[in-house]
Amino acid sequence: MKSRTILATLATAALLAGGVALAPVGAASHGDPATSVMHVQLHPLAFSGVVGSATLTYNPGANTTTVKVSVHNLEPGSVHPEHIHAGKCSTNGPVLAALGSIKADARGTGTVTSVITGSFMRKQAYINLHMGPGVTLTQYTVLACGELGKTK
Repeated sequence: MKSRTILATLATAALLAGGVALAPVGAASHGDPATSVMHVQLHPLAFSGVVGSATLTYNPGANTTTVKVSVHNLEPGSVHPEHIHAGKCSTNGPVLAALGSIKADARGTGTVTSVITGSFMRKQAYINLHMGPGVTLTQYTVLACGELGKTK
């Protein structure tokens, strides 16, 4: 009961200060560190029509973030690299972490889960999905992008 009261107080304080409150997952009362989860929507860029979502789960005990990205409206059978970049979708910031490439199935849908070191929960960063390898001159075109972490 005491840990719930503390979490509720911290979440309220973060919201009042204009911060981002993250939902604790799992049983913190069993001695496990609280896990943070963030959901991000990926929006189409370059008239691609590609949309999707990402779920980031940070495990402080292991200092790892699991990133699961699912996208739709890809060319069937195509392969698309994705990354977490610093900044916002409009800034073309440096790569902070490479994620696994997504391979579209016959319906043009793809999902991949990557585990990376560190937390991205409070960083101003974004996930983007590129057109893909082997596509001369346009392989770096961003098909979809979603912002996470800090918004200021």
